[in-house]
Amino acid sequence: MANFVVVVDADAERRALFIRTIQPRMVLVDGLQLGSCSQGDFSSLWAAAPGAPISQVADSEGAAVLWGEAIPGPGPERIDAARLREQWQGVKENPPEAYDGFYAGVVQDRQRGLIVGADLLGLFPVYYCAVRGGVLIGSSPELFRHHPEFRMELNPAGLVGILLTNGLVGGQTLLKGVQRLSPGHLLVWRAGSSPREVRQYQIPVSTRYFDLPFGAHVEILDQAVKAAVHRHVSGGKRYGLLLSGGLDSRLLGGYLREQGTETVALTLGLPTDIEMQCAIPVARTLGFQHRTAEIASDLYAQNAPLCAAWEHLAAGFNGVIWWGLRNDLRDLKSDVVSGVALDSALAPHLLYGGGSAESRGVSFRKVLDSYNRWGIRADLLERLLRREVFKDLVPETIAQVQAIYESYSDLDSKRAWCFQLHHRARLHTGSMAWHFSLGAWPVLPVLDRQLLASAGGMPIATIGERRAENELLCKKFPKLAALTLDRNTYDTQPLKPRIRYLLASYLSHRLTVFRRRLFPERKQNVERRYYYRTYDFNSPGWVAVRKVAEPHRARTFDFFERNFLQELLPGPDASLRFQDGIIDASGLKMLTGFFLWSKDHV
Repeated sequence: MANFVVVVDADAERRALFIRTIQPRMVLVDGLQLGSCSQGDFSSLWAAAPGAPISQVADSEGAAVLWGEAIPGPGPERIDAARLREQWQGVKENPPEAYDGFYAGVVQDRQRGLIVGADLLGLFPVYYCAVRGGVLIGSSPELFRHHPEFRMELNPAGLVGILLTNGLVGGQTLLKGVQRLSPGHLLVWRAGSSPREVRQYQIPVSTRYFDLPFGAHVEILDQAVKAAVHRHVSGGKRYGLLLSGGLDSRLLGGYLREQGTETVALTLGLPTDIEMQCAIPVARTLGFQHRTAEIASDLYAQNAPLCAAWEHLAAGFNGVIWWGLRNDLRDLKSDVVSGVALDSALAPHLLYGGGSAESRGVSFRKVLDSYNRWGIRADLLERLLRREVFKDLVPETIAQVQAIYESYSDLDSKRAWCFQLHHRARLHTGSMAWHFSLGAWPVLPVLDRQLLASAGGMPIATIGERRAENELLCKKFPKLAALTLDRNTYDTQPLKPRIRYLLASYLSHRLTVFRRRLFPERKQNVERRYYYRTYDFNSPGWVAVRKVAEPHRARTFDFFERNFLQELLPGPDASLRFQDGIIDASGLKMLTGFFLWSKDHV
């Protein structure tokens, strides 16, 4: 990973003290290597996995550091820190074109000040805070508290946004004065002024392809995905591929195979998992070397404090498990291609709903209710929060979410698409990229201007409910479409089933019915859906997390109504029931994470 901190401080003694204090804390997990760059008032320190793409330059004019791969396009060329500095000059007058790829960069110019930016969707986390005499930038807010001028205080607005939507709202974090850089923006700062954000990239929404038939839409997406894979995956190198049993990763696998990229696939789970049983034949059909790994449940409690401390609940607290993946990724000894956030771009879930024609369609209320299900229900959140601390922040935050939602477009379908990319894709799923970088640098084809522009010009009838992506797989890679497909349900029917599959499925069903009638006492209690198993709040791994967090519950009583908190989230020995074990437990996981976070921050 690139866990970085940047400090610009005219007080040389204070700046040096800060660097000395945080240096031993930078290596947050084993196996990371330290790097640094300093020039004048500017100092940067980072810890990254071996082989992470990082470049730097420092001279009399200033300094620049680039973490990751920034691709100017339209070809696969990458830039380095020196070119980044050259292209980011004059940001104030004319913001430069954004780059494709997963990266973060900083440029310090002795005349123009500081410029900081990241990838198109802001998946690479960048946080900032002004302090007396300078500014702090980092991939996590965690180390800011060690600066002598930083005053640590809970930000109630940040906590409400997180608990309401399972992620940050408007860049507001848990700490007062600390913001996360908005997606598609550059941060500009000069001594004596406040940091300000300048828009660099906006998700393109249009009606460009609305008059074309569905078949033409599929052709356009085919060319866009193919070009993105070619641009992001360099020739002549071996790559890893995070191969699930689902749609996105097998589609990417097909394009990797088509362009002749040597690929090693990695699938997570147990042999009995549906996801694993769907992924194995995909890897075999593609001719990829295939490795498997299981993130041990006893790592959950070990990694939960790391997740709480370094992520500050910016993406909720579901991602604890991903902190245990680094060693398996390192064993690949290559960059790793991932379909993270690709479903949000190509096949967004836009809440059309059922019922009458009048009740169907996208609306802000449906979008809000969907995201709120991943948090604490709004009416319950108002009962949980102490009124004297939070006042009217719940309705005010909902109004802020609505303003963000409505700012994207005049069409609700486009608003929901952009909001999903900037919230769920960026935080809930996109945070995985930073976790992956602990072991191997992630390659994310979704971070591609051409691909996003193509999807952004499609009608929702094309990209909604995976219609275009399903057809793309069937048309482009029919052998993959004929294989069983993991949908995180027990329905694994292929998109394009062969007759022999349908016959075998029928016979298997009849045999299962016969066995249940013959042996009614024999019931299968093993959860075979990977995410339902690993996200189970009552599982041994998550119970261990709850036990680690429980001693810190009392630290939150200044913010939460004690009795109602106990009602919502009983102690770790209580087994809780959920209608949906993934979604409905998400809010309680955030409260658990807040217990852990409060240990060193409240």
